[in-house]
Amino acid sequence: MASLISKSLFLIFSFSLMICLSFSSIPGDFSSLSNYELHKFTSNENVFELFKAWQKEYNKEYESKEEELKRFEIFKSNLNYIVTRNAKRSSASQYSLGLNEFADLTFEEFSKTHLGEIQIDQSTVEEAKMGNNKMEQPRLCPNAPTTWDWRIMGAVTPVKNQGNCGSCWAFSAIGAIEGINALTTGNLVSLSEQQLVSCDTSSFGCQGGYVTTAFDYVIRNRGVASEVLYPYTATNGTCNAFLETFRNASIDGHRWVGSRSEDTLFCAVARQPVTALVQASGPDFMFYQNGIIDESACRNISPCTVNHGVLVVGYGTISGQDYWIVKNSWGSNWGAGGYFFLKRNTGLDVGVCNVNCYPIVPTKNTVTLDSAI
Repeated sequence: MASLISKSLFLIFSFSLMICLSFSSIPGDFSSLSNYELHKFTSNENVFELFKAWQKEYNKEYESKEEELKRFEIFKSNLNYIVTRNAKRSSASQYSLGLNEFADLTFEEFSKTHLGEIQIDQSTVEEAKMGNNKMEQPRLCPNAPTTWDWRIMGAVTPVKNQGNCGSCWAFSAIGAIEGINALTTGNLVSLSEQQLVSCDTSSFGCQGGYVTTAFDYVIRNRGVASEVLYPYTATNGTCNAFLETFRNASIDGHRWVGSRSEDTLFCAVARQPVTALVQASGPDFMFYQNGIIDESACRNISPCTVNHGVLVVGYGTISGQDYWIVKNSWGSNWGAGGYFFLKRNTGLDVGVCNVNCYPIVPTKNTVTLDSAI
């Protein structure tokens, strides 16, 4: 791991002037209709034409005319929300919203299939706070690079899609395991979220789960299979005992990253991709397109309430604004190529959207891997 990190540092510092993130719009399949021109669709007829074009783009078909009209009304309401929110942007780097495949859903419908119920085992959090080795102490990292991106260093797999299954807890945990595995072995392997969804009996599959028990399951099982061997189905499924015996990556433990400490989270992300939990409390996450998400996207939420698991893979600064680079699990057509940028160094105790509350990392001291697929 040390040699890989040394090489990573050399590459980062050698090309520091070349590495930057652009917050310009990332073209997607819907490029024929610019999301920045949505305010021009004002009449009911024009909006319906837009709706039909959107249907064609995303292959949306409805069982009846009544269902189509119902979805059009929802689409129209969502479009109005997107235009209104974009009009309130105060800077070019602030986040913008746009039409995507979820535009015919209410936020309540979307929440049931994509946010799920993230469970926090408070006993393990409190136990860690009492001083055992599962909680990192707040720390400063004066020698950490000012910008960092684990994607560039080959420690992050391509963006995945959880589909209509509340399994974000499994995707965020697997992403962190993929990262630490790449750093310790030099081999990036896409691992199986489905194995966690189907086999971690302490969690609830598509109905939500614990990131801690996801890590505990992998430890007990002495590893996890590759995604190729145990592919994702977006259903609870039945645990395949035979496929459980394939171990393409393993971890030795997991550790909470200093509760509510942005400095400690910063140090952790400089070392490895970090599992984090956020409160995606409204349509702003649902329709996020690009830019830095700030506290206005998480209005009226209670401290440290969370409903979505993600992976923090880096950090940076643009126009004086610091941000986290966060991998999501809603497909590469969502957001900035499947990622979003979250404002950091805000002075908020819990961070924007409660990101500072429950970051956690898997640990790995030994290498006991089967051949990667």
